[in-house]
Amino acid sequence: MSRSPAILLVLLLLGIGNPGRAQVTGTNTTIADAFLATGSAGNPDGSDLTGLNFGGAGTLAISPPSALKGEFQSVIRFNLSNTIALFNTNYGAGLWTITNISLRLTSNYGIAGVQPNNPIFNFISGGQFVIEWLADDDWVEGTGTPNLPTMDGVTYSSLPVLLAQTHVPLCTNNYVPSGNNVPVTWVLPLETNLLQNVAAGGDVNFRFYAADNQVGYLFNSYFYGRGNQPLILVTAILTPVPVKILAGYFTNSVFHLTAQGGSNLVYQVQVSYDLETTNWQSLGPVTADTNGLVQFDDAATAGHPERFYRLSR
Repeated sequence: MSRSPAILLVLLLLGIGNPGRAQVTGTNTTIADAFLATGSAGNPDGSDLTGLNFGGAGTLAISPPSALKGEFQSVIRFNLSNTIALFNTNYGAGLWTITNISLRLTSNYGIAGVQPNNPIFNFISGGQFVIEWLADDDWVEGTGTPNLPTMDGVTYSSLPVLLAQTHVPLCTNNYVPSGNNVPVTWVLPLETNLLQNVAAGGDVNFRFYAADNQVGYLFNSYFYGRGNQPLILVTAILTPVPVKILAGYFTNSVFHLTAQGGSNLVYQVQVSYDLETTNWQSLGPVTADTNGLVQFDDAATAGHPERFYRLSR
């Protein structure tokens, strides 16, 4: 016995949709960070700090070469293995698309015109700075602090080595001091190198440097130790994979449903007795084969003159 062509047509149309899950965001703090300083005649720590490491400091800094205390750049590193595992758990390995990458930075010196507690730093000032993606993830954080610098990690003088590999400026941002301990979120463009690096789930590195002669930006490093460390937020959604019901027919009182979806994806088969309601009942999961073919048999059709089917994920 077979259903009428009109009902079969409804079944085919219902199978086209592929509802997705809500977005998922993974958040990680840095695993390494350091500021790089040049020093100047106005810097109490000296006129040449280019060979000194400050990887153990509680803050990161950005200032231009013309600043009274000299230029400051900063480098940070995140590891995104946990974030990618989160996406794979929610959506399936590789079945997600990144829609947003942003950095959240917080400073306990966020008021314009304020001199930070340690006089090595320039006063706080609004201005522009660049966030750059770095391919080099081999730089060493080091243990130096403003009060006790070392030579055991990345320094300003090692920048040529750091920049010998691919590095891509992502965006120029306008920093407006927003107050102490106020998080500021910087949304990054979904640039190809950055996307590939993030999706791989390993280390991701950034450099910060001044884009004008005004900026004086301090923000907490993870060594700050009282929260408000640098964060990277990565958001992903389920990658849409079209699914379409190809056929539905009866054989020996069993309804056979055939559809085309994504390779090895798991779908939910749902049924309704009235298209004017939203009361869809789940009949259970079905897994597509390696070619994306979905096949499902429903033997519980007795007593139901009409049943409407759809697939969802």
